[in-house]
Amino acid sequence: MQNDKKAGAFPLGMGRCEAQDWRMPMLLLVLAALISPSCSPQTYHARADREAYAVLSEKTTEVENVEPGDVFLPETPTVDLAKLKSANLKDGEFLGTAAREESGAKEISLSEAVTTAIVHGRSYLSAREQLFLGALDLTLARHRLAPVFDAGGSGTRATDSRLAALGAGMTELVSTNTFSQTRTAGFNWLYKTGARISADFTQDFLRIMTGNRSLNDSDLAVSIVQPLLRGGGTAVTLEALTREERNLLYDLRDFADFRRAFVVEVVGDYYGVLRARDRVHNAYLAYRGFVKNVEREEALADENRRTQNQLARLRQAKLQSESRWIDSIRGYQTLLDEFKITIGVPVDTRLVLDEGELDRLTIEEPPITKDQSIEIAMVSRPDLVTANDLVDDALRQIKVAKNGLLPGLDLSLDYNSVSDPSDTTPAINWDRRRWSSSVDLNLPIDRKAERNIYRATLVQLDRAKRSRDLAYDRARLEIYDSWRALEQERQNFKIAEEGVALASRRLEEQILLAELGRGAALDLVDAQEDLVDAQNQRTATVVNHTLARLRLWRDMGILYINAEGSWVEKLERESP
Repeated sequence: MQNDKKAGAFPLGMGRCEAQDWRMPMLLLVLAALISPSCSPQTYHARADREAYAVLSEKTTEVENVEPGDVFLPETPTVDLAKLKSANLKDGEFLGTAAREESGAKEISLSEAVTTAIVHGRSYLSAREQLFLGALDLTLARHRLAPVFDAGGSGTRATDSRLAALGAGMTELVSTNTFSQTRTAGFNWLYKTGARISADFTQDFLRIMTGNRSLNDSDLAVSIVQPLLRGGGTAVTLEALTREERNLLYDLRDFADFRRAFVVEVVGDYYGVLRARDRVHNAYLAYRGFVKNVEREEALADENRRTQNQLARLRQAKLQSESRWIDSIRGYQTLLDEFKITIGVPVDTRLVLDEGELDRLTIEEPPITKDQSIEIAMVSRPDLVTANDLVDDALRQIKVAKNGLLPGLDLSLDYNSVSDPSDTTPAINWDRRRWSSSVDLNLPIDRKAERNIYRATLVQLDRAKRSRDLAYDRARLEIYDSWRALEQERQNFKIAEEGVALASRRLEEQILLAELGRGAALDLVDAQEDLVDAQNQRTATVVNHTLARLRLWRDMGILYINAEGSWVEKLERESP
């Protein structure tokens, strides 16, 4: 029995050609090691961000009041309230024991709260992320219409040992060592006309180290398939890309509307917390008033000038007032904690709102008429523009569906060139080539699925038109309702002002009568409670009127949000 020692002596016994054959896979390994850092997850992350942000920057130019910086994803933000001033709580007695929780708190103004919500608000960040995901989808859709390259290879070294018969009763163990490798490279390209262009180069190499023999097989194939009827044409081929382009545009418009709604929501929540704090203050003053009234009535009862029933009625009212005060404190603290969550601040943060924001509110009437606001909204609201575009999308889908009903008629061109069988290098022999062309016809005998798709697109067009009409009607309804709310709150404010004045006079009168020993306990209780209700109502109406005005600007599409979250009503560009 003998072994092939030349093969077993590899690599010392390897010839020059054999060494070159082994250098290629080693070179590929070295190149892979060098390239791998550039293809790390961090590199892919950076490339994805760069492409997505480029797409967003391109599309934001088509949407009013949205800038590239408004949609870029920030680094994981950390809340820093060090720049806020410390609260100067001069009178925290009305908060009772809860005042200790506000000791050392930071005071945040309305504009600072909106800015914080824009940067840290979870729902706002989610809206940004949704835009980013849409941009990624668009980059992939564009990529599918560009040449897509691929390359690869493999290498195998094998040893085959088997018995060979030499003669009667004689055998020899023969080992054959082989090395093989395959390398491929090519691209695939869907052209905008619908043509599918592909090219592929394949090189198969086999070396039998015993005897230093090698086999080489190289192949270059190029193919072009152009649909002439079904599936052909720019409109059909680019439909998927067009849909992604428009979807991102619609998402940006929705984001513009979301920003307006988000800011109005934050402002409403801010004033809601201040209203709750004001209710606590009013409830505390009412409770202190009952305490004084009970003390006075107890003194009168000691002089037999009050019955025990009257005194008990006031004591009962004092307990109820104290309970309402305690309940209002809890309600205020709950709303404050919920507001922290809304703007993205940790709920255990010591934070108070600027009470002066309530004092700055006034009843302001819009400088336009209702009819003018309707005309402005019809040309300013992004959702109405999208509603019109969706009708165009439905019309485009009908054209694409009609194409699907056509016969399939494809023209194909193929080119193939190979190497000589005796070649030891991956060279292509251009004389050994093959050309072919063909026409494939697919008659529209079974088009039921395509028929149903076409009919469905006609239904979708009707739906899109109805949705557009509904969007315009709802826009008008929202503006009508905003004007009604403005008028309602304006009248309610006048009523509340008169109510506060009347309740104050009634309370003063009842206190005076009580001091003279002539008043009724029930009348005093009613006057005190009516004053608290009137004060709360006055605060509610001025806040509601302010929010109704902001909602009107929002519904008109002219509440423009600045980068830091502040807002401005913009009329000059949308005036009828």
